[in-house]
Amino acid sequence: MRLVHLIAVGLLGLAGCGGGETLTTRTSGKDVLAPYEAADWPGFMAGTELDPARDYMLLAYVPPANPIDLSTPNAARRTLALMVFDQLGAMEAGTTLGHLIVGWQCGGRRGLVSMTGEQDRQGQRMLLEGWGVTPVLSTFLDGALVGQADIPEAQARTLAGGRGVVMAAETTRAGCEAARTEVAAFARHPNAPHRRYSLLESPAAYEGGGCLSFALHIARAAGVMPRLPEIARRELDLRAVQLGARPIEPDHVEVYRAPDGQHPDRRASWLGLLVADWEDGPVIDRVTVPDGEAILAAMTYARVGVAPATDWRYSRMMDVQDPVIGAAARYGYGWAGAFATRRITALDGASVLVLERGPGA
Repeated sequence: MRLVHLIAVGLLGLAGCGGGETLTTRTSGKDVLAPYEAADWPGFMAGTELDPARDYMLLAYVPPANPIDLSTPNAARRTLALMVFDQLGAMEAGTTLGHLIVGWQCGGRRGLVSMTGEQDRQGQRMLLEGWGVTPVLSTFLDGALVGQADIPEAQARTLAGGRGVVMAAETTRAGCEAARTEVAAFARHPNAPHRRYSLLESPAAYEGGGCLSFALHIARAAGVMPRLPEIARRELDLRAVQLGARPIEPDHVEVYRAPDGQHPDRRASWLGLLVADWEDGPVIDRVTVPDGEAILAAMTYARVGVAPATDWRYSRMMDVQDPVIGAAARYGYGWAGAFATRRITALDGASVLVLERGPGA
C-alpha cells in the first residue's frame, strides 16, 4: 500500500465514528424504534446477568487502538501520525477514533442504537484534496442511526473479547422510557438531526451529532451519567497551519470555515500536516468537541473497587493529571459509587460493569 493511501486510511473517519456503511434511519411508521429493538442482547453481552425485572441503560465503548490525545495542538498532531502508522491496531479495534453505543432494557424490551455518518469516505477525499483537518470539523449530511444488526463485526469482536468498556446501569422505568422516547424523537425530528453527522453540533438541540455525543445524550435522558456530556468535552485552538481549502466543496458536506474570513484559502498537503508545528501562528478559532478519552476515563473509573487493579483499562487511560481526563474520571467514580451494588459480570467476555440500585430506590 502506498504511503498516500496509508495516510488516507489513517485519517478516515476523523469527523467521528463512521464506517463506510450504507444505512438509513426509520423516521416514520407506527414503531420507529423497531430497527433498534431486538428479542435479546447482542453476542458481546453473553454472560451478563441482568435482572429481567429491572430497567437498565447500557453504554458500550469501543476504544481506538491508541489514545486520541487532544490536550495540546502538537499532541493532536502526534496522535494523527500514530494513527497513520498503526493500521493493524485500527483494524483490530474496528474503529479509528472510538465508537460509543447506547442500549436499554425497559420492561423487558431491549434495544441498541448508535450514530454513524461520513459513509462515502468524504473525509478521506477531502484530506487528499488538501483540506487539512477541515473535514474533522465539517458536517456530513449522510448520518444514520445504527441498530444491532449493523454493528461492524470488528467492533462486536472487540467488545466480546473484553477489549471495550461496557457498563449496564439500573435506572427507573420512567427514565428508561424517556431514553427510548428520545431516540424516537431524534429520528423523527423535522430538522433530521440524525442526518447531520458532526463533532460540533448538539444532539440536545436537535442540530446533529456524532456517536459520542448522541449516545451520551440518550443516556442522560435516562439519568445515566447526566453530567458527562458537559465534562467530557475539550476546547481546541485552531490555527491556519492546520486548515486548508479547495475551490470546489464536496457534495453532501457542510464544510467548516474559520470565522471572520480567517480560513486559509490554500491547499494543505497531508505530508505538511504531519510535520508542521500546529502551535505556529495566531489562534483563528476555538471549538469544543466531545473527548472520547474522557468518556473512557469516566467509564473506567466507575469500575474502581470492583475491577482488579491489573485491569488493562487503567493503563490504557490518559493521565488523570490532564484536567479533562481527571474531571471525567472523578465524576465516573463518584457517580457509580452511589449505587448500592456494583459488580463485574461476563468475566470471560465483555467484562460488563453492572450497577444496581438498592431496595426502594
